[in-house]
Amino acid sequence: VMLTATLARNNIESRLSQQEVADPQDRSETTTDRRTHAFMDTDADPEVQRRALRSRLLSARAELTPADRTRRQQALAARVAAWLAASPLQRLAFYWPIRHEPDLRETVAAWLAADARRRAALPVTEDDVLTFAPWTPQTAMAPGRFDIPEPATTERIAPQLLLIPCVGFDAERFRLGYGGGFYDRTLARLRYRPVTCGVAFGVAQVDSIDPRPHDVRLDAVLTDAGTL
Repeated sequence: VMLTATLARNNIESRLSQQEVADPQDRSETTTDRRTHAFMDTDADPEVQRRALRSRLLSARAELTPADRTRRQQALAARVAAWLAASPLQRLAFYWPIRHEPDLRETVAAWLAADARRRAALPVTEDDVLTFAPWTPQTAMAPGRFDIPEPATTERIAPQLLLIPCVGFDAERFRLGYGGGFYDRTLARLRYRPVTCGVAFGVAQVDSIDPRPHDVRLDAVLTDAGTL
């Protein structure tokens, strides 16, 4: 398992280092969380089952106690910070936290402050896909399509790495999101493939999300409990 994790990490670092540094437009660790079982009923509508699983996972995340959430947030932020520090990249995109998601804003701000050449971005919804607008802690924000804050700028960047929030994920690194399909469609249409890293608390891990053909396997998943 450790050899597999090491090989996966080396592959990610190789892909990051091979992407050009200039902006084109200018390991597995065991979790102690009890996994949510999908309980897939072969006679039930797959989308109905997914909605039910999504609801259970969102409830589990929302019901974390303040103390538990703080502990998990601190552990996850430290893991992400260490992972970024060891990665050869200068452009990343992350997300504005909603619905009790892990908050990486301070982590990304610290990553930016460590090197003036680095750039971070947040997703902007355009039609049925995402583009990525540059962000710093001083960036003016405006409500987006789903009332999620987005940078108030028309500038876009091409990230080398996407930090993607997960409602759920499984051991094969398939991700369950909110059901809109924006990340899957975006990745399918990009002319290059950034490294994809899921971000979640350990309570989001399930046995299987029962992936569909359109689901994109993540390159890695970072949680408060470990790295997959």
